[in-house]
Amino acid sequence: MVADVDSVFQNLDQRSPVELLMVGCTPNQANECAIALRNAGQAVHAENAETPGELAQMLETEPGDLVIVNADSEALGKEHAIEAVRETNPSASIILMSDKPKKLVSFAAEMELRDVVPTDDTERLSFAIRREHQTLLLRQELARLRHQLRESEDRFDNLMGKSRDAIAYVHEGMHIHANNVYCHMFGITDTDEIEGLPLMDLIDKASRKDFKKILRRHEEDKSFNSEVSCQGVDGHTFTVTMEFSPAEVDGEPCTQIMIRDQSLHQELQARIDELTNRDSHTHLFNRHAFMERLEGVLNQTPPPENAGLVQISINNFSELRDSNGIEKTDQLLKDTAKILQKAADGAHTIARFGDHDFVILTAGDTPLTTTAEQCLSVLRSHDFKHSCGMQAAPDFSFGVTAFPDQERISTHELVDRSCRATKQAKQGEASQLVVFDQSHLQDAPAKEADAGMVELIDHALENDRFRLVYQPIVSLQGDTRENYSVLVRMLNQKDEERLPETFWSHARIANRLAEIDRWVVRNAIMELVKHRNEGKKINFHILLSADGINDESMLLWVCDCLREFKAKGAWLTFHFNENHLRDLIKPALALMEGLKKINCRTAISHYSDSASSAPLLQHLPVDIVKLSPEFITNLANDASSQEKLTDVNRRLQEEKFKTIASGVEDANSLAILWNIGVNYIQGYFLQEPSRSISFDDE
Repeated sequence: MVADVDSVFQNLDQRSPVELLMVGCTPNQANECAIALRNAGQAVHAENAETPGELAQMLETEPGDLVIVNADSEALGKEHAIEAVRETNPSASIILMSDKPKKLVSFAAEMELRDVVPTDDTERLSFAIRREHQTLLLRQELARLRHQLRESEDRFDNLMGKSRDAIAYVHEGMHIHANNVYCHMFGITDTDEIEGLPLMDLIDKASRKDFKKILRRHEEDKSFNSEVSCQGVDGHTFTVTMEFSPAEVDGEPCTQIMIRDQSLHQELQARIDELTNRDSHTHLFNRHAFMERLEGVLNQTPPPENAGLVQISINNFSELRDSNGIEKTDQLLKDTAKILQKAADGAHTIARFGDHDFVILTAGDTPLTTTAEQCLSVLRSHDFKHSCGMQAAPDFSFGVTAFPDQERISTHELVDRSCRATKQAKQGEASQLVVFDQSHLQDAPAKEADAGMVELIDHALENDRFRLVYQPIVSLQGDTRENYSVLVRMLNQKDEERLPETFWSHARIANRLAEIDRWVVRNAIMELVKHRNEGKKINFHILLSADGINDESMLLWVCDCLREFKAKGAWLTFHFNENHLRDLIKPALALMEGLKKINCRTAISHYSDSASSAPLLQHLPVDIVKLSPEFITNLANDASSQEKLTDVNRRLQEEKFKTIASGVEDANSLAILWNIGVNYIQGYFLQEPSRSISFDDE
């Protein structure tokens, strides 16, 4: 340890020049001294004063820390020089230089000088100066450390006083220091009374034998936690968790005991659980928390009685919002949530499942249909016009789905059945209730899908058998962030990856696309956060299906996933296929506006620049336009294609859209796209979709 300190200051000495004041020396003597120091590798700034006047003038501007006094000077007496230096700097290091140094040893000791050296021995003088310079640095460092120590002690006392935790210091079984929280915990009113109090006096008598074992363990394990039964000075007992760790007070080794205040941690944990599992608007469980609780009930063997789902949808919510405003429809959601909580107070879980959808998980004594009818009756009778100040009353649809008796079913399939029943209820009269039965599984769209493929899709959703692959979107204009398009694959029974074209149409017919979209969104965000936490500037581009765009709960799902994984919306760009947008303008606009509010970017994909394309860009809040691969076909050999793409890219960029050229398959096309000024490119020429997030630009 000492060697390390010496090394530090030796290096510091090499870097720090000596500020040297020479008194009574001739210019030649001062020059020889400076040369000797520089030859020894020591930088030096030397000033020389030969007369009393020069010395007085020099000390006015720069008091000397390290001073060489020539005792043989006739123009400046040594006593006067030493007195003048000490007057301005009492702690100055003074070295005496003389032709007859032995005669001045007693004088130097009496005057408390640092050394006496021969005038003609420049090497020894250099050595003495470097030694005193290092000593000076050590003194300065010591002063700095002492100042830091005083500040640290002040901060320690301040933190001890303000700490919510109980803290005490014990030496050989006796208290030597404790904060107010510790004293208050044991009923001690005066902190001075704690000093000298045996620690064993604060331990429950019945537990003192065990506590002695704990103290012996501290001698072996140094730092550890243990539950201890304590007693206050008034005799009341209580149990706490003590943290024992070695410490030092006033240079004496001791033991620090800390009893942490858990109230703040418990409050924080409760708040985190609230934000993670609850809808901030209605305070009901959110969709993610509901799915977890549903899976727990569904996996119970045997299943609980009267288990099932009651899904409630406000059919005319969009119309009410347009005519009454957001504030009143927000109040409608809050009132609906409160009514459902009272009407279904025995339910297992009540959740907000979508923008204007609620779902109740029943598992108890009350029959499923009875719970649904009670809720429907109360909602019908409630005067929403008065409580929410609305011009028209809300219209509700109820879908009721019981857990199957014999059939093994996934949570996704059960929710899908609930959505089908609710959808059928919407098609009937106002405020209608529909109970799902097996005949709903035989509807026309499902018959058109391959049963085996649908079963494979359901198995993949239930057992996490989808996989994400990534294809880089490379900037041609200096964007330093890494952009990747997120694509999905499905594993079959042999763990072979199946491309979307093999299962996408079946998933669409069987109404599974929205569920696949939700799987992609959640897993993409989870993967993105892993790379962001490693310091990578990665953004993901996610394409939504038509069903995903039309899914009113998609925005809430994205918000829940961002909150769950502590991600930022700015890291995501959601793509909307132009072909889907023509038929889904209204839901796409609502979803895009919601995504923009959480700082996500939006893009139109497969942009064709047809007559119907321009209105989409005018009415939708789009940031990026991903051009159809048709623009790249035969681009290198077709001048007209190059002119068309140049014109389209220019117009889009003039309107402040970023452009992506997709389907880049050859180097010639890449060179042309560079000249045209497209912002980004994507294609197999750059890299095929890969399971790993990496890009080789060589």
